[in-house]
Amino acid sequence: MKIFYFEFLKLRKKSRGWIGPILVFVLIMTAFPLTVEFLNEDLDQAFFSVLWIALMLVMMLATEDIFLEDYNDGSLEQLALKNQSLALILGTKIFIYWMLIGVPISFIGSFYGFGITRSFDLGLNILPILLVTSYIFLNVFSFGNALSLTKGSVLGTLITMPLVLPLLVVLGKVVISINIGLNYFGFLALLLGILSIIIVVIPLIISFIIRAHLE
Repeated sequence: MKIFYFEFLKLRKKSRGWIGPILVFVLIMTAFPLTVEFLNEDLDQAFFSVLWIALMLVMMLATEDIFLEDYNDGSLEQLALKNQSLALILGTKIFIYWMLIGVPISFIGSFYGFGITRSFDLGLNILPILLVTSYIFLNVFSFGNALSLTKGSVLGTLITMPLVLPLLVVLGKVVISINIGLNYFGFLALLLGILSIIIVVIPLIISFIIRAHLE
C-alpha cells in the first residue's frame, strides 16, 4: 500500500508526465473531425481508426520515460538491491500510469465516440475496450522502454511496435462487430485474457531487464 501511495504521489506531482499525454490525445481527437469535415468525408468511417492509433501513440508517449528518472537517480538500483519483489513494484508503477493516464483517456475517447457517431450505445460499448486496450498498450510500451533504458526510446519503439500490430487488427474486428450489431463480448474476453497474461509476465520480464542494465 505504501508503494502504491508513493508512486501515485510521485506521478501526480510530475504533472507533465500525465497531463501531457491526455492533452495530446484531446488535441488529436479534436483536430480529426475538423480535417475530415474539410474534406467532406464521413466522420463515422474513419473515427475508430484514428481513435485506436491515437490511443497507441499516446500510450507510447506516456511510457517514454516511465523508468528513466528512477534509473538516473538510483532508485531502481536501491529497489533491486533491497527488495526481491521488484516486479510487483514495476507492475504497480504501470498500474498507476494507467489510472492517471489510461483511464481518463478511455473516458475521453468514449465521449468523442458518442459525440462523433451520435450514438450513446456505441460510445458506451467502446469504453471497456478502451480501458483494457490502454492497459495492454502501457504494459507493452513499458517493456520497450525498459529495453531501451540506456539507448534512447527509438530502439524500444522499433521492438514493441510489431507486438501491438496484431492488437490493432483485433480492434478493427471489434469495430466491425459493433457496427453490424454482433456481440463483441468475445473480443472483449480475448483482450481481457491477453491482459491477464501481460500484467503478470511483463513486470517480471522488465525486472530482469532492469537488473541486467544495473549489472
